[in-house]
Amino acid sequence: MSAYRNPPTVVVVRVPVRTDRGVGLLMVRRALQDGKGKLAIPGGYQVKGKTWQEAGADEVLEETGLAVDPSSLKPVDVRTTPDRKVNLLFCDAPAVGSYTPVPERIAGIALIDTTAAPDSPEKAAERRAGIASLAAG
Repeated sequence: MSAYRNPPTVVVVRVPVRTDRGVGLLMVRRALQDGKGKLAIPGGYQVKGKTWQEAGADEVLEETGLAVDPSSLKPVDVRTTPDRKVNLLFCDAPAVGSYTPVPERIAGIALIDTTAAPDSPEKAAERRAGIASLAAG
């Protein structure tokens, strides 16, 4: 019998949050040494025995304390990292009206205002690095 080394799937969940300034995107500030302090969208590996929806909802809860109904997640895009080691499944959760961070679970939360002017090149690079760091860790 052959052993296959299939690439794992990382489920990345975009969670819009309504604020007094408009709608923002829920972000976590990574606490792990790899990428520590960088912004990332909540997400993590899909483990055997779970659907991608269950994996995504579990990661949002684990990283932010926010409960998301797995059946409410909608796929948006699937990408493979340049090194072809990880598949990234991006999905959207329904918008939430308010959110109170759970500091003992994560290093921090950032609400990114999606209605604001576009990021500077430095901020855009930080956001991309945060997303890419999910694939590595």
